[in-house]
Amino acid sequence: MSPRPKSNMTVRLANGSESDCRAGVFLAQEAHRNTIFRDIPFSEDKARAVFEKAIAEPGRFGLIYAVPSDDELLSEDGLHGFASVHAGEYFLGTGALIATVQTLNISRRLTGTMLGGKVALRLVQAVRHWAKERGCAHFMVHVTNGDNAEEADRFFRRCGMVTVGGNYLS
Repeated sequence: MSPRPKSNMTVRLANGSESDCRAGVFLAQEAHRNTIFRDIPFSEDKARAVFEKAIAEPGRFGLIYAVPSDDELLSEDGLHGFASVHAGEYFLGTGALIATVQTLNISRRLTGTMLGGKVALRLVQAVRHWAKERGCAHFMVHVTNGDNAEEADRFFRRCGMVTVGGNYLS
């Protein structure tokens, strides 16, 4: 039997360290295997580029980590979860930013646990806070997991969000 996950957690921005990067890449690859795009080869280089952009341009790109509060240095599989968010203008408008979550991932070892739910809620709260600090007029999430879209819909509705369209794939 695997050890029970610790219930303590801190939500923070990725700090730019190599251990943070490795942990983010590990969880991104794990999450990628569970998306509708799992047939596309995972690119560690692209995952690292997301990390590097968030470190270089924190005003526009956020990489928000949920970590065990007692971990100083993250192990490769040490992340509870993370959210990647971008603040940009609406493509036909000007003067207002929209925060768009590219991904919100919870470690598979926490899926279906009370801690996993807590991690997901804390990440949504942290993204809202990140977006508010940057003056974003809206906050959007694109769901591409495919396997449990109904569950994701229920979760985001419980977070006070509404559906404004849908993702269609061919």
